Amino acid sequence: MIKMNKLILCFIPTNFCNFKCEYCVVSQTNEWERSDILFKYSVEHIIKAFNKKRLGGDCYINLTAQGETLLYKDIVPLARGLLEEGHAVEIVTNGSVTKKIDEILGFDEELLKRLFFKFSYHYKEIRDTRFEKMFWDNVRKIKKSPASFTVELMPHDEISGDIDDICRRCNENIEAVCHATVGRNDKKNSKELLTNMTKAEYVSTWGKLKSTMFDLKMDLFGVKRKEFCYAGMWSLLVDISSGEASQCYGRMNTQNIFEDLTKAIHFMPVGYSCTQSFCFNGHAHVAWGIIPELESPSYYEVRNRTCDDGVNWVKKDCEVLFKQKFADNNKEYSKEKKIIHTIVNPFFLFASLFHDIPGLKRKVKKICKIITGKF
Repeated sequence: MIKMNKLILCFIPTNFCNFKCEYCVVSQTNEWERSDILFKYSVEHIIKAFNKKRLGGDCYINLTAQGETLLYKDIVPLARGLLEEGHAVEIVTNGSVTKKIDEILGFDEELLKRLFFKFSYHYKEIRDTRFEKMFWDNVRKIKKSPASFTVELMPHDEISGDIDDICRRCNENIEAVCHATVGRNDKKNSKELLTNMTKAEYVSTWGKLKSTMFDLKMDLFGVKRKEFCYAGMWSLLVDISSGEASQCYGRMNTQNIFEDLTKAIHFMPVGYSCTQSFCFNGHAHVAWGIIPELESPSYYEVRNRTCDDGVNWVKKDCEVLFKQKFADNNKEYSKEKKIIHTIVNPFFLFASLFHDIPGLKRKVKKICKIITGKF
């Protein structure tokens, strides 16, 4: 049986998208026109950088662009290469790029069994347009294929009165209701709920979708994590345009994993030093068990639905993978080692602060935007 031991989050810094959703982080930060991204390495080089031996085993690799992931020109060979390396791969998409989806569905069946599509359901943007038929046609293609999928809605106030219609459209097209994520205000470091409702009103409104994903994210929302976190050890965030890697979201880059493929990747856990106001990617980090002390639903539970026709969104092979927790497949630190890590980690972070000067400048610029509100 394949044992998942790490979560690798691959960030594709392209802002190209055929939608302009108001709640998107790119809209919030007004970065649609960003065009300064240079991809330094070939797809072949990137795939070699992610070989199983170097990463320490089988990994779950998420591919997400800042815009639409399937508009990244090399997404098809990148996904195929990572699957051929033996990893499981997740592609985040708005479901509108039919040509790329058809190309990917042409992969060998054994590869597709380890492939997962996260469809972002932009209800307001696609309802009653040509994109709506395209979206549901593509979701149904995946449903009939060996690949797994989920459909996830971004709740926002403007569509809060449309929940019955949202459920109707989901049931008519895939015989199950979409999951829901949680919107956050990325203009603020506190990352408040992206709503004018109170938290109680927000939960009452969107809880009608009965989404395990939504429930987990709301349980984590606004709660500062104080447990020992293995992000950075059991997970990594990598910018595939450069190879710069960090322990988790909001952390400075600590190494470049593409420059020298003979050099080992340095895995160092966040531990007790999380700087985020809460774990906003907890539907992945927490669900995969990167904070072992924290009980949570499995990744299978936050992604799957069972259709009225009996088909599960997460199919057999992915089900086996998604029900795993990384703590089952990795060794945890002893109490003594956690103490030593707590002492050493600040020095590690300081030493890595100046590792990526251009990245440091971008981070400082973004922080200044957040503080001043000048997006």
